Amino acid sequence: MSRRIPSLKALSCFEQTARFGSASRAAEELYLTQSAVSRQIQGLEDWLGCKLFARQKQRLVLTVEGESYLQAIRPALDQLETATLTFLSGGAEGGVLTIAAPPTFGSRCLIPLLPDFRGRHPDIVINFISRIGIPDFDREQIDIAVLFGDGNWPGLDAHLLHGEEMVPICSPKLIENLDYSPKPNNLRDYSLLHIATRPRGWSDWLAASDLTDIDGENGPKFEHFTMAMQAAIAGLGVALLPTFAIEDELANGRIVAPFGPPRASPFHYYATSPVGRSRNPKIRAFMTWLDQRKKQEELTA
Repeated sequence: MSRRIPSLKALSCFEQTARFGSASRAAEELYLTQSAVSRQIQGLEDWLGCKLFARQKQRLVLTVEGESYLQAIRPALDQLETATLTFLSGGAEGGVLTIAAPPTFGSRCLIPLLPDFRGRHPDIVINFISRIGIPDFDREQIDIAVLFGDGNWPGLDAHLLHGEEMVPICSPKLIENLDYSPKPNNLRDYSLLHIATRPRGWSDWLAASDLTDIDGENGPKFEHFTMAMQAAIAGLGVALLPTFAIEDELANGRIVAPFGPPRASPFHYYATSPVGRSRNPKIRAFMTWLDQRKKQEELTA
């Protein structure tokens, strides 16, 4: 008996159109014409007996039925892709593993660990790229993305990588003429330097330090950790930075941390990959390695 399933071509056109909200954009991705994609979607709608998309201004948006169907078939499409990649690789772990990570965390925390992974999996070649936030895994051909948050991203498997502790730092010259040792409440006398990716960083740190009368929202904002640190070194104010990002600068005396102890962030770094791809041998190898390292750290802590 033949299976009652539509063609993979129609399902691919449906998935890509849902992803981009555009039949023409889906056509570019699939190397088809726009009319071909539209015909496949029309045929799929006729086959299912319901409308999958509705037009809103210049975009195609999923109907309730379309959203429900997409969520139902996407895991199956992911499994088909994984099975095919595994078969083509002969079931081996070898191949190219592309990892995207925030630049400072990647260079200071993750890359130093990679020799251990390469020693255990010499057949896997690692490509490492800098990226902040959730990437387009398919379009950018990314296997694993390192994200900062609570570990809950719909559609992604997340493996805990690293926590984060934040501490106020500044140039030694900023406090060299003081006749007292700075304390957390002295932060009200300085400009607080902010990082775009940590918009509530200062507010959370000040609240944890019981300093509710200091404004943790105002002050210059910088896009990256390194920019905020350079601003602090230049004497523009006090920056709140993760301890992993400042170890070298603290050791060589370019910065100091006189305003209080590091405080743990409620969020962590996670290695993530799309749900359904965890069976890909190279991704499975990396995630298993991470979990084993985490267990070893817990045993030796």
